[in-house]
Amino acid sequence: MADKLPAKPDEKTSLGRIVGAGVIALFVILFAAFNFDRVEVDWVLFERDSRLIYVIIVSALLGALADRLLQRRSQRK
Repeated sequence: MADKLPAKPDEKTSLGRIVGAGVIALFVILFAAFNFDRVEVDWVLFERDSRLIYVIIVSALLGALADRLLQRRSQRK
């Protein structure tokens, strides 16, 4: 019987990030799913009545984009 080798630290870190991202994504999806109310939102260039679920999704996507851009910037230095 061949024993399994312990996971490398990089593999553990990657798995932890994937699990963490999955938990956050699940939380955002559930949070958005329970918020179908219409709210007035100022979208910087215009105001509009939007469903809260869309506001939450757009905010989450913009936050993820900002995170990626900041990570790239810090890796260049």
